[in-house]
Amino acid sequence: MTEITRSIEISSAKDKVWSHIHPSKWTKIFNFVKEVNGYTNGEAGVGTKARVVAGKDETTAVKYNVEITEFVPNVKIVYRRYNGPLKGKGEIHIKALQSGTLLKRTSYYDDNLSESTIKTLSEGMENDNLRIKTIIEALKDN
Repeated sequence: MTEITRSIEISSAKDKVWSHIHPSKWTKIFNFVKEVNGYTNGEAGVGTKARVVAGKDETTAVKYNVEITEFVPNVKIVYRRYNGPLKGKGEIHIKALQSGTLLKRTSYYDDNLSESTIKTLSEGMENDNLRIKTIIEALKDN
């Protein structure tokens, strides 16, 4: 099993951060996620499922399913990844800070990944965290 965790502080209110980490918005906040199918009317909760297509183009896209296994509004989303490579689970936690919000993302992979794969996934997570921070902090009324 492999675990990768990355965190970032965002200069914005917790509810603003929460509104941007919902899986239905992953195509906007995660660079290589191009499509998330399966959500209706933006609602989510335990048992909600979606198909994710992550990649630069169809030939390199990684496809997998997610199912939310724990959902605590304004606190965390826990989901499992299945029917594709890199099976395991992911967790997204947010915590209010004195000035802003801490976003913590952890991915657990069922397999022991190679150092180069861990490096690539870690860099992707860091880049996505910066992307999330930039998107949210650029909004007015932070």
